[in-house]
Order: sequence, then structure tokens, then C-alpha cells
Amino acid sequence: MRRWRPQPSAGRWIGILLLLAALAGVAALCIPLVRAFTGPPEEWRFDPTVYSEVIGVLGLLALAGALMYRVASALTLSYDLDRNGLYINWLGNRAVVPIDQIYSVDVGLRGERLPWRVIQAIGYYWGQGRTSDGKRLHMFATQPPSRSLVVYAAGEAYAISPVDHEAFVQDLEQRRNLGATKPLVSNVESSRIFLYAFWNDRIVRILLLIALALNLIILALLATRYPALGPTVPMRFNAIGQVAEPRPRHQILFLPLAAFGLSLLNTVIGLTFYRRQQLGARLLQGASILVQLLFGVAIMTIIR
Repeated sequence: MRRWRPQPSAGRWIGILLLLAALAGVAALCIPLVRAFTGPPEEWRFDPTVYSEVIGVLGLLALAGALMYRVASALTLSYDLDRNGLYINWLGNRAVVPIDQIYSVDVGLRGERLPWRVIQAIGYYWGQGRTSDGKRLHMFATQPPSRSLVVYAAGEAYAISPVDHEAFVQDLEQRRNLGATKPLVSNVESSRIFLYAFWNDRIVRILLLIALALNLIILALLATRYPALGPTVPMRFNAIGQVAEPRPRHQILFLPLAAFGLSLLNTVIGLTFYRRQQLGARLLQGASILVQLLFGVAIMTIIR
């Protein structure tokens, strides 16, 4: 088996620069956030402005995570060839293209349709698109499709960019002429590092997004009411619904944090045994929604 490295490109540096910019944005927003919660708890400030800063930090952290993944994928991208197939590697994942299904190799592609053309070039050209004649295009190239090597196999196309196109094509043709010694199936072998099976589950993603949205809505409602709250709030009630003991108002801020922590715990547990028990992992994420609703009702009861 011979390994080919991809051609160098500016996409990696663009990804790194955007990642650094996102991290700088997180640091810049964290400074006023720290100030808002510095000092005695009774003087903590939580209002719509602070809430918008929290949303900004979360958004930039999500963006930084996505950019970090793209940069790491670009740095680990490579292509392997043997008598049985072409293997495209990135960050522990591997796309397998059986060599006996490859019927054509061209240089450059025109008229392709890329749904997210601008962001698909960050790090390297990734994702899927369509060729001008409607074939599905899988992109694993550091160069744009017009300068990539396009491998056609079983009605699909793969855009790659090994360092030496001519030598790569010669190597590929020699191995095709030798013939395959073992039949392969065209597929993508996902790395277990990132537990893709869990994150690719549509039901799990929907439940996670609903739980996160509920938590953010609760925080937004609390941000609008918190400045008008008195020094103490009724957080404990007796059996007949009367206030048993007032508590300092800053303690109410821990309720949405506790709800988020429980949802995070459910996510971790779901990740742990998703492969063995998918239904159980999904039910845990559904339970996270119930947790958010219960904490939301408790908070609204206190601040009403």
C-alpha cells in the first residue's frame, strides 16, 4: 500500500486564522462576563446584555469546535492505494472506493453544484455536491474541483488532490491492471473517537437541540426578570404552598445551570452506551427535555 499526501493549500491557513479569530472572540466576550459575576453574589449582574454575551460565547465556542475539526481533518487528510481500493483518510475516518468499481479518472471538474461553496473550502474541500451531469460528488481535496483529480466509480465521483496527479494516476492504473485480490464494498468507516453513530442519529440531534433551546429560553426569561427581583426570592414552600423560607436571589441562577448539567450528564451517558442500547440513549435525551421543563416551571413559579 502506498500513501499519498494532499497538495498544500491556503484552506488550512484560512481555517487556522478563523479558529484563532473565534477563540479571540470568546476571550473578548468572557471579560465582561467575568466582571458581571465578580464580587459578592448579591451584587452579581444578570440582564439581557449579559445574556447576549452568554449566547455569543456559546456560539463562538460552537464555531471554534467546528473549525478545529475542519483544521484537524485537513492536517490528517491522505490517500492510500493498493490492489483492492482507494482509501481516503481523515481524522481516523476512512472512505473506501473499490478499485474494480473505478471506471474513469479526469483532471478538473466544471459546472459542479456545491450547496455551501464558501464554507466547504475551509480547511479543505469537503462534503458533497453534484457534478454537471447529476452524479453525487464527494470532496476530499485541498484544491477546488476545477483543479482536482476526479475519480469516477459506480455512478459517483470523488474529488481528491494528491501531490502528483500524473504519478498517482499511473499508480492507480497499474493496480487496476493487476486486478483486485479481495472484493471491497464502497462505504465510509467512521472513527470511534468522535462516536459519529450517536451524533448522526436524527432523533438524538432533535432531542438535544430541543433541550438546549429550552435551556436558553429559560435563561432569557430569567435575564429579563432578574434585575427587578428583590434581594430575596421564595425558593422553598411548605405543603400548602406558602413560602417557607426566602433565599438570596442569586441562588435562582443555579437552577438553569443545574438543568444544563443534568442534560449534559444524560448526553455523556448516552454516548457511552449508544452502540449497545440505542433506545435507552434516545430516552435519556428525551428525559433531558423533561428536566428542562420541570426546572423552567420552578423558575417561573419563583419569578412570577
